[in-house]
Amino acid sequence: MHRKVLGSGLLLCSVRAVLVAQTAIAPKPPFTAAEAEHGKQIAAKSLEIRAQITNMRDPAEPFKIMGNLYFVGVANGEVYLLTSPQGHILFGAAFPDTIDQIEKNIQAVGFKLSDVKAILLNHNHQDQSGGAFTLKEKSGAQVMAGFAEIPFLEHGGALPAGTPVANYIPPAVPGKKAPVAGGAGGGGQYPPVKVDRALYDGDVIKVGPLTVTAYLAPGHSPSPTSWLYTVKENAKEYRVFEFCCWEYPDDLSRNAYINEASVRHTLALFRKVLPVDIYLETGAYGWSGTLNQPSGTIQERMAKLKTDNKLFVNRDIFRDWSAAREVEFEEKLLKLRSSNSVYK
Repeated sequence: MHRKVLGSGLLLCSVRAVLVAQTAIAPKPPFTAAEAEHGKQIAAKSLEIRAQITNMRDPAEPFKIMGNLYFVGVANGEVYLLTSPQGHILFGAAFPDTIDQIEKNIQAVGFKLSDVKAILLNHNHQDQSGGAFTLKEKSGAQVMAGFAEIPFLEHGGALPAGTPVANYIPPAVPGKKAPVAGGAGGGGQYPPVKVDRALYDGDVIKVGPLTVTAYLAPGHSPSPTSWLYTVKENAKEYRVFEFCCWEYPDDLSRNAYINEASVRHTLALFRKVLPVDIYLETGAYGWSGTLNQPSGTIQERMAKLKTDNKLFVNRDIFRDWSAAREVEFEEKLLKLRSSNSVYK
């Protein structure tokens, strides 16, 4: 009797596996299968370009993205400046040892660090927030971040020993480097920075005439905060969306912040912000302008954007990328449901 039950169970698992393999997932309307397929190509191209960035700290030339929005970061991207006569907003702070580069880049595009009134941090990792303390000290700006990032930011990238997340150690994977406690700190600590304002979904940040709406998308960290705003050039307005970072691994046990509910929240956010004219990931490898070119190295693509900023404008890129991510999520969720009782 036991053998029969065991055999039936194995047969059921095999049937589920076959069904998962044969099930074609289509994106929900108004996304189309063609858009999702194009989005998969965009995502693959982004990964290919990302591999070309051998040192994320390398200097990069600053330039105008569109209107009053400038890139002032390092090789990996990370830092943007939105300007106004009444003060500026800085998105991201890069690494602790790239502060001088950021300040020089701000000066190179004709502005002063001392006129920055708000520093908006997407998440607590070193490449995004490492320079926040010093940039805040130099500018006198307010630092703002998603509410769940604040304990990490105010402890320099990792929670004190003894806190639950700091002690969270994902299971080891054969053939890969063993994970370490406090891995949510993002690959290195940095000077702690006092956060002046905690942000929640839909919060609005204003500096003079500048208006930025914050949206939380948990996953890469507890509450990465994306930014939606509008820039204008030659009397034309462009919707800009900054996001980090899409993650939905096959093994959910390796991330404390990714689950079905949080990802569905993120997918709903993607739909909410459409249409997006200019898409900026925290890394330059995911910019709409970088991906809106048929070929070239990351350096060649960024150089091209300095001379032709209209390459940034392409509504298809974020729409199709969103469609592809929705399909990817549903496919992986289907596999999880066939093998993990939590998701059945």
